[in-house]
Formats: sequence, C-alpha cells, structure tokens
Amino acid sequence: MDLIIDGYNLLHAVGIHAPRRGPQNHEGARGVLIRFLVASLSAEALHRTTVVFDAGPDAPRGLPRSLVEEGMTIRFAAGYDSADTLIEELILVCSSPRSLTVVSS
Repeated sequence: MDLIIDGYNLLHAVGIHAPRRGPQNHEGARGVLIRFLVASLSAEALHRTTVVFDAGPDAPRGLPRSLVEEGMTIRFAAGYDSADTLIEELILVCSSPRSLTVVSS
C-alpha cells in the first residue's frame, strides 16, 4: 500500500456531497469517488491504494469492514473512532511509512 485516502475528506475537498444525510446518499457519494479513482489511477496504482471511510451510525447494516474494487482496497472504520484512527493504525503497521502518501484533511 503506497496511497491511503480518507474517502470522506477527499469527497468534501472536491465538493462531492450527499444532498441529504443517510446511508443511500453516502453510498452514492462513495461510488462516485471510487469510479473517479478507478478511471484516474493505473492498475498498478489501484493495487497500492487503500481508501478508508468512516463507518459511524449512518453506516448501512452489514457494511463490510473491507472490500476490493478493481484491485483497490476499500476499508470501513467499523470498530474505530474514525477513519483517522484506522489510517493512523495503517501507517504504524507499515514497514516503510515514509513511502506512503496520505490524502486527508
């Protein structure tokens, strides 16, 4: 993993917002971001990318903790205080954290 992205922070930074609160709107916004990344990154880069989303009270039931889309790992911070906490853990367990690029606020 070379690129770690805080998904909701990036969505906010580029102006992709769910028009209303709720699981379906967050799912749609996540889908837009994932499709954008798949179209923008090479297959090699996708395999080295992890996108982390918060999994708070608005998260749909049965939301997986992790899935793979076009080779890119998508993580949901279920069981963590926030996506930031999970991202910090991913950095700490990385054998060469200075090689990481982290996209967050």
